[in-house]
Amino acid sequence: MLSRIAPGLCLATTLIATPLAVAAPSAGSMDAATSATVPGAVEAYRWFHANPELSNHEAKTAAHLAAALESLGLTVHRGIGGHGIVAVLRSKTGASKGPVVLYRADMDGLPVKEETGLPYASKNPGVMHACGHDIHMATAIGVMAALQALSDQWHGTVIFVGQPSEEVGSGARAMLRDKRFKKILASTGKPDLAIALHDAADLPAGDVSLIEGFHHANVDSVDIIIHGKGGHGARPHQTIDPIVIGANIVMSLQTIVSRRLRPDDKAVVTVGKFAAGTKHNIIPPSATLLLTVRSYSDETRKTLLAEIRRIAVHLAKAHRAPRPEVIVSKHGIPAAYNDPAWTRRIRTALVATLGEAHVKTHNPSLGGEDFGLFARDLKIPGIMFKLGAVDPKRWKRSGGKGLPGLHSDHWAPAPKATVHTGIRTITAAIVEGLRPR
Repeated sequence: MLSRIAPGLCLATTLIATPLAVAAPSAGSMDAATSATVPGAVEAYRWFHANPELSNHEAKTAAHLAAALESLGLTVHRGIGGHGIVAVLRSKTGASKGPVVLYRADMDGLPVKEETGLPYASKNPGVMHACGHDIHMATAIGVMAALQALSDQWHGTVIFVGQPSEEVGSGARAMLRDKRFKKILASTGKPDLAIALHDAADLPAGDVSLIEGFHHANVDSVDIIIHGKGGHGARPHQTIDPIVIGANIVMSLQTIVSRRLRPDDKAVVTVGKFAAGTKHNIIPPSATLLLTVRSYSDETRKTLLAEIRRIAVHLAKAHRAPRPEVIVSKHGIPAAYNDPAWTRRIRTALVATLGEAHVKTHNPSLGGEDFGLFARDLKIPGIMFKLGAVDPKRWKRSGGKGLPGLHSDHWAPAPKATVHTGIRTITAAIVEGLRPR
């Protein structure tokens, strides 16, 4: 793969012969630079797809990505927040007083057995890039190559973050807490903008979509452990049945969103697991409920968690059971928010790059994405947009219906078209982020 990146970089540099105004690459020079990086980026994509690694185990993935960036002449800092990497690219115009943009791509795969039948399908049994992080990394290689080729035509600093463990919600937080990451930011200056993309199974390759405001939700995991009194199923009056208590709790939880929140406030409380008992005629001493809780605002998040605790405690008390344990995971993910003013600026840049017909708007997702932590923790605006990844011909035939989604064992993006669009749009977005306000 590395041998393919350098020639692309040289080609992009050759095509850009006439110096342009600082911070204003022409559309032609941007197209030339981004197009030249596509073959190497697609080759990188195939390697990443064939060699996925689970969260907290991305050692080979991080090393491969770091080596690709080093082949571009970038200095890469490894092992940040686990297997995270950071590369800094400064413009040739002198970046010390210029804008700073943080650009993030995640690296981990999922515990999914791949069933795509692709020639470059996963070589690691039971592990698959079913969420498109392979697309994100390959795109990043192309973007950094294009920005390197254009580095005399923009002004400022780009901080690339290769983030581990997004799927378990811990990677961004671990990197932000790493002293070496803070040291890098001290040397570059505080970013003016954090930016990322995510591939999408509900858009054809060649299209992108972005929205103002919340684009991903608060995500919390809650365990409720109900303590009862076990006994014989034929003598329930001698027991305190935790299954009955649990059933009451499950049904009462459904009233939180419908009766405790405003009708226009979106939220979800889902019980994903109810575990109890061992045999038909034994009332067990305990039962466990596992919940996922989604919301957007901090206020709603606080209300949901308080109501879950209140319902569990008081229903147990009504059944004369001991106080249940209500455990909220410390690894909850805050909602990710697209700064409205920056979203409008980036949308304009994407329309100029792809044409208005290819820049869509979508509804916010109640899924989780820890990219939002970079903006939240650093107190800077953030932007994430969706990158269409479905083969356009397949999209047209199906009308966009019945296609495999993200996290599916059949998820298979259209590599070349998706990566090419990703490189063009992220490069345009970063260049826009580096323009003076």
